[in-house]
Amino acid sequence: MARMWSGLKKTAGKKRLVIDIGTSAIRVCELAKTKSGLEISKYVQREYNSDPSLDEQARNQLRTTALTEALKEAKIRNRKTVLGVPGQSVFTRCRTLPPVAEFKVNQIVRYEIQQQIPFGLDQIAMDYQVLNKTEQGGYDVMMAAIKVDVVEKHLDTIKAAKASIDTVDVLPLAAYNWLLHQKQMGQQGDCVALIDIGASTTDIVIERGNQFRFTRPLNMGGNDITIALAEAFNLDFVSAEKIKRERAFAPTGDLQRDGKGGEIIGGVLQRLSTEIIRSFSYFRSLPGGGQVNRILLTGGCARMKNIVPYLSRQLGMDVQIAPVINNITVGAGAAAVKTAPEQACVILGMALRCWEPVTIGINLIPPRILETARRKEQALYWSLSVAALILIFASLVPSAAKENKRVKERIDELRAAVRAYDPELVQRIRVGAPVPQSELRAQLDVRKRQLQTLVGQVDTLEKAKRQRRFWLDEFAYVNEARPPLGQIWFSSMESCVIEEEQPQQHHQPPGMRPAAGDDDGGTLAMQRRGFPGLQYSGAGAVSTGQPVMGLGGRPGHVPEAQMNETAIPRANGIIVHGFAESDEVINEFVKGLRSSSRQMANTWFVSAEKVIFSEGSVRRVPWSILNDAPTEGNIGDRSTQSVGAGQDSLFTFTVELLLRYTAEKPSPATETEDGTV
Repeated sequence: MARMWSGLKKTAGKKRLVIDIGTSAIRVCELAKTKSGLEISKYVQREYNSDPSLDEQARNQLRTTALTEALKEAKIRNRKTVLGVPGQSVFTRCRTLPPVAEFKVNQIVRYEIQQQIPFGLDQIAMDYQVLNKTEQGGYDVMMAAIKVDVVEKHLDTIKAAKASIDTVDVLPLAAYNWLLHQKQMGQQGDCVALIDIGASTTDIVIERGNQFRFTRPLNMGGNDITIALAEAFNLDFVSAEKIKRERAFAPTGDLQRDGKGGEIIGGVLQRLSTEIIRSFSYFRSLPGGGQVNRILLTGGCARMKNIVPYLSRQLGMDVQIAPVINNITVGAGAAAVKTAPEQACVILGMALRCWEPVTIGINLIPPRILETARRKEQALYWSLSVAALILIFASLVPSAAKENKRVKERIDELRAAVRAYDPELVQRIRVGAPVPQSELRAQLDVRKRQLQTLVGQVDTLEKAKRQRRFWLDEFAYVNEARPPLGQIWFSSMESCVIEEEQPQQHHQPPGMRPAAGDDDGGTLAMQRRGFPGLQYSGAGAVSTGQPVMGLGGRPGHVPEAQMNETAIPRANGIIVHGFAESDEVINEFVKGLRSSSRQMANTWFVSAEKVIFSEGSVRRVPWSILNDAPTEGNIGDRSTQSVGAGQDSLFTFTVELLLRYTAEKPSPATETEDGTV
């Protein structure tokens, strides 16, 4: 196993506090080593209200209380903690690297992750693992990265228990490691999928040919069933959750027997089955992919009645509940694991890392913790070094008098060396006087300042490279909002800056034009279009004669404090010019922009916060204009061509979008009186 980070010691062979912070429950576990093998010595589970309508502070309080009670019951004294993070928060990719020296794999992985994640390397925790070596001498590598803020939220929960982090595992990978240890995955080289259905997410892990191949999180779980039941029967979340656990079952196909509850649950499970089938189809299209022929179920929803026959019928393959604790001893302090072993698969995989090397040993420790551990090791090293020096000097005190002569000889040698460097400096050296400064020192300081300026310029360019962004997701969102039947063409799309105008601003600076509905009351105005250049102020600045690049939109880019006073604000909008067969098509396109959204590669959603459309931009032009469609700059000249009576024609339009980026999928916007949203 190749690891990116080596700042912390390995946990294999040591007891650790293992905590699984789930959406609806806290689990604490401990494995012990016995003569016959591993034993589950302690296992405690504490459930709490997982109502999605609760605010974050209330959920944190419930989690902290549940963890405190679980630790009190488990009586685990060790405070070194193995923690897990959900798969939906982790960026994972499997890549085949070319044949290179092994030490270069680390560099390639860091570059790949930096290209895929729109955050700086100081804002993420990352790791990788070499899964296999190819026949050509390359490497099959799995890369993983997570935003540090997500890990910090989990660390805040364990701080109340006065625990310190040792390992940050990934929950679906931990479940996969445990089933491998239990010899439940593809032992004959077949293609097996592990599906862990939790409260808020469903994680898919696929192994093919006895090798990890693919993982994907789905934003669906048991809470979706609870919410559907609550809405259908007008219940609160807690009551609906109780009914789901005690009486709910997957549809049998008999409408009279299933009733209304079976119909509601079937709707949710049908969407889940569709997403699973889509994930399997995507896996088949990947290099090294194939047809999944067996499924193992884990997680809380795996306990639902009739879930195995239902999924087997929907997916058309063998489905079974994973035997989680069949091949391991359960101690007296872990009897609770027998009541719901499907929910213990993840935490047992995390606890396994304390005693044995695991197949997927990803550790997403934040860089801050790694640096702290490194400094502690350095502090210990320097303490021992200082102690050794003190002992050495103490042993030299009796013979110090004998060394005086050698010291004087050494002084003479140093004087000779200084004389060769600067003869005038030797004349100014006096015993007991302050050390004189050489005139060459000033020259050295000048060179250092010049070097610092160059370093600042390089850092500026490097920062600009890291903070670049692309507009493919935004343009794809605009393209997907087109009417299903087409009848609309784009001549150009360009970025722009849209911001609120102050009421007293009657004179607009160059490069601005009023938006639709502009008045003295303060409206939206488009300031600048296109992709500006670069200009940074301060030491080491690199000037290209243009303002600061209009980066922005996504979290983690250039802050306002780093821009100079003449900088153009970050681009936050798009201008679309095009043609349509009718004004109804244009209106349908505008409505599509207001109601749709698109999920980007970083799991955020892009949508339109405001859509600005003026009927003044609509003109009739002949169909022949599509042979050489103009952009916004010369469309007025082309549109003067006459359109004869009864002759088919097109309509020009211009739409301006104020973009919005959210972590959750946004609700469709509503239209205001001035035509914006």
